[in-house]
Amino acid sequence: LFIDIIAFIYLLYYHIIFFVTCYHFTERPKAKVSIKPDQHVFRGDTVTLRCDIDGEGVTSWQYSWYKDGSGSVFSELQEHTFSPVTESDAGKYFCYGAERGGSRTSNISDAVTLKVSDRPQAVLSVSPQKWLTEGDPVSLICEVYSSSTGWTFSWYTLTASSESSNHYQLLSDSSRGAGGNYTVSSAALNHTGVYVCRAERGNPAYKTTYSNTQPVWVTGEFKHLNDC
Repeated sequence: LFIDIIAFIYLLYYHIIFFVTCYHFTERPKAKVSIKPDQHVFRGDTVTLRCDIDGEGVTSWQYSWYKDGSGSVFSELQEHTFSPVTESDAGKYFCYGAERGGSRTSNISDAVTLKVSDRPQAVLSVSPQKWLTEGDPVSLICEVYSSSTGWTFSWYTLTASSESSNHYQLLSDSSRGAGGNYTVSSAALNHTGVYVCRAERGNPAYKTTYSNTQPVWVTGEFKHLNDC
């Protein structure tokens, strides 16, 4: 009886070792989805989904991409790029891998959500007025409506010859600061021009569209005849 018990214990031990060993070598690797540049992007950006599988001993995977729980595969590439991305591309994405020419498969990845928003619009206004006399103060106020804080701003001049091609010249003394005001304490004749602004935030930077245009006119200081 004692020998039978010892034999049973050894048999049970080897069965446990066999089960653990087999489970270890047959455990399916996990797939993981990453999104670049970010999970929240703006319409028109370029977005890349990537599927990575940590499977030892497998040199070549065949990938399958799914969206929003659909059973239909929409891509079989390791990296799938939307360029340009649209609102219809927003959703939850999963990936899965199968060994090419082999029997191993991965677990399906956790869902990663891609959010696509309309590119925000910057709005430019002039205070106190657009018509100025030399020496007057003026502020160009740039705002991003219907959006949270955290924006930095830049101001540009737009010449008549470049308006059709949307070419803007960054103001050399543009602060690009967190405040949305670009102020000239004493306007000069060379401040006459057409201005636009733009805002950005995040890393990598998400940029708004260019704002509406705002003209500013500066005229020479009026002098009475007896002042000449």
